Amino acid sequence: MKLSIARVATALVLGVTAITFFPAPASAATSVFVKESQWSTGYVGKMTVTNNTTTAITTWRVEFDLPAGTTIASHWSAALTRSGSRYVMSNLPWNGNLGPGAATSFGWVASGTGEPTNCTVNGGPCTGAPVLDVRPPSKPTNLRLTALGMTSIYWDASTDDTGVVGYDVFANGTKLATTTNTNYPLGTLPSVPTTYGIRAVDAAGNLSAFAVTTIGSPTDAGPPSAPTNLRLSGPISGYFPVRWDASTDDVFVAGYELFLNGGPVGTVGGTSGYVPYNGFGTYWIGVRAFDSSGKYSAVTQIGIAIDPPPPPV
Repeated sequence: MKLSIARVATALVLGVTAITFFPAPASAATSVFVKESQWSTGYVGKMTVTNNTTTAITTWRVEFDLPAGTTIASHWSAALTRSGSRYVMSNLPWNGNLGPGAATSFGWVASGTGEPTNCTVNGGPCTGAPVLDVRPPSKPTNLRLTALGMTSIYWDASTDDTGVVGYDVFANGTKLATTTNTNYPLGTLPSVPTTYGIRAVDAAGNLSAFAVTTIGSPTDAGPPSAPTNLRLSGPISGYFPVRWDASTDDVFVAGYELFLNGGPVGTVGGTSGYVPYNGFGTYWIGVRAFDSSGKYSAVTQIGIAIDPPPPPV
């Protein structure tokens, strides 16, 4: 499969780069082998590919080794290529689309009795790769200051699908501390306008957007700068990991909004996130910053075209 990347910002072309490499299809999660029948010199094998992720996939590929003395004499419901003892079975046009929880099977007649080993499905182990946590916690709510002997900042707890492990406390864009509590002592209040931000952190390092409160009246002259150096890797388990360099703002960058093909797909409080990968096609991945006043930067984008591989010769 061929992949090309172009980087652009809203109304301004920053540069175009074309590269070619061969990533795995979107993760299909598991592939299970059984012998449907066997005899002294061979067997009928069946492999079932299951998409147990939460997003649809459009392609799958199963690879495995067969020991010396065993070969595939005939096969069905998959395209077959072979290099030595390594066999690659990929979807046909009619059975590549698998919704969440859906499954499809292919099979072969083996000459020899050896079973598949070193099996992978879409680049991961056939037994299933660890589930990738791509969802950040919810943003803390009800941010407030109290003065009971010492001024402290309080907030209501965030929620997360795997669990919140802490909260980062910032003042004017500088990190003060990380705490497992839902409060933090500030001591004496500053004499200059100060913006405080709290974001939640989960066990995978995903960061929520900031909850923000301000003491005084800082001057907010405009929106944040656009993120720069947008880049991606993967795909991994049905997602592109995306990273970028931080925006700046005259008050406080409260978070970043991620886009896929023009639609929002998530909000984060750091300089990384995930966007869904659903197989061959064209993707426009974008990110923009927003500040504590709700002003948005321009969107920075990467354009990606992923083509299917040529048919086997």
